[in-house]
Amino acid sequence: MKRPLGLLAACTIALATAACTDDGSGNEDAAGTTSAMTSDGDTADSSGGGSDAQTPPMSGFVDIEAWLAAGHYQSWACEGAAHGASIGVSPHGMQRICSNDLLSGHGDGEYPVGAASVKELFLDDGTLYGHAVSLHFQAGGGGDSWYWYEKVHADHPAPHDENGVVADGVDEAICVSCHSAAGTDAEHPGHDFVYVQVQ
Repeated sequence: MKRPLGLLAACTIALATAACTDDGSGNEDAAGTTSAMTSDGDTADSSGGGSDAQTPPMSGFVDIEAWLAAGHYQSWACEGAAHGASIGVSPHGMQRICSNDLLSGHGDGEYPVGAASVKELFLDDGTLYGHAVSLHFQAGGGGDSWYWYEKVHADHPAPHDENGVVADGVDEAICVSCHSAAGTDAEHPGHDFVYVQVQ
């Protein structure tokens, strides 16, 4: 399997040297449930109960994997087939990206709260080996206004835990260090931490 590992290595170093912290934009209770501010200033419970077909849960591995398995994102605006990375800097290899209604229909500037993307990750032979998810859960922020999730097959070279989880949280350094470049130059298209907006 051929993979562009240069950026993956850089992101791995970023993960190893940067602390993944919550800047106070969400409040975690004793059960580990995070509350996030919505665009109108209300608090949205991210325990998974508030998720729907347009909104991935932010409550961790079990809930988001169940949501992905249910195929909710398949009804979004999706690329037609898996392809090589749309941008040369991507560490993800073969992929197919889907954008929910809020992300797909948005113009310039910060994406609205609730904008989300799912990236299906494939081996070169077309085998699905994981997913990467992003959800803009809070207005007015940088990488800390996005929830990031990525899970890969256990033998994938990306750094992951025993469940294959590479990232699962707010302000994940391995994701933000790469996606913060969106829109900075011709090799980094897009804007507001999103490289590909499927319309």
